[in-house]
This record gives sequence, C-alpha cells and structure tokens, in this order.
Amino acid sequence: MEKLKKQMEFLMEIDKVKGILRQSVIMGDVSRRENDAEHSWHMAMCGVILKEYVKLENVDMEKVLKLMLIHDIVEIYSDDTPAFAKVSKEDKYKKELEACKKIFGKLPEGQSEEFQKLWLEFEEMETNEAIYANVFDRFQGTIQNLSSDGHTWKKWNATLDMVLKRMQPVIDYAPDLYEYYLKDEVQKYVDRGIIKK
Repeated sequence: MEKLKKQMEFLMEIDKVKGILRQSVIMGDVSRRENDAEHSWHMAMCGVILKEYVKLENVDMEKVLKLMLIHDIVEIYSDDTPAFAKVSKEDKYKKELEACKKIFGKLPEGQSEEFQKLWLEFEEMETNEAIYANVFDRFQGTIQNLSSDGHTWKKWNATLDMVLKRMQPVIDYAPDLYEYYLKDEVQKYVDRGIIKK
C-alpha cells in the first residue's frame, strides 16, 4: 500500500505545524504565542460561525475548509512571515511556493496536485472560496490583536493604513463584520495611540 504509506508520512510531517509559532499570542496568556494549527482551527470556526455576514454567492464550504486547513502548512518549511513586517511579497511568495511543492509533494499523485492547486488558489484569492477563506484569515488575525491588547500592532508599530489594508478582504466581502464590530474596536486602539494614525 504505497499510497497509504505516503499519506501517513504526510500526516506525520504536517504535525509539525503545531510548532510553527506566529507573532500573535493566545487570549489570556501573553507569554504564549499562537501556533499555525491553532490559528487555522480558530479561523475555520470564525468562518463557520459568521457565515451569514459574508457577501459571496455559491460558496462551497467544504472547499473553504480545505483552504483554511492547508493555507499555512507550507510554513513548516518557510516559517511564518509577520503580517506587518516589511517583507517583499515576491520573496515571501517564492519561498512559500517552494515549500508548497516540497510539503504537498509528499502526498500521492492526485492528492499532491490537488493540495498544491488549493494552496495556490488561497494565495491568488480569485475564487469565492479563496476570498471567503482570506476574509477569515484576516478577521482571525484582527481579533487576536483585540484579545491581546494589540500585541502585534504594538510589536510592529502598525499604522491605521497598515491595519485597514490587512483587513481589506473583510471590509470588501464581510462589511457588516467591519462596520458593526471591527471598526469601533480598531478605533479604540487608534485613540490609545497603539495603532498609529
């Protein structure tokens, strides 16, 4: 059963995603950074719970969940790139694309191509499913800041322009989440000087 062997090797390898630390910290414990597995789980839960606020038609939720579950697996080999760091998008993409081919290349033929294609779809954000997944990737990162007193906003000296640019998919495709929740919460951090004008 060569196929099963490859699938099991892949599943054992991706367990490493639990050790990839993000810049954000978990709620209630600023001494512990969130890992990629926790981020993906929380992002998926946000996407399931807040579905009614997304202004997209004909969304395949099974595909959305796949995109959410796999989008950061490449960081096993490329590591996490902070959202507000001054990093070249081209360099980040190139590094992550190489990692995509390496990690999903461990899967059997068919699944390997499917997962590489899904990762690219998330990155390119051209389908409704990829847009939906990106909305909650950005939403989850924002609420992590709200639950940690602006931890990464402070760490990276985030400006309001940077924060709004990061939240753009939420603003565009889940405007009620922005207008009736995030906007006022973010303003509090601007008023406190944590998010720079």
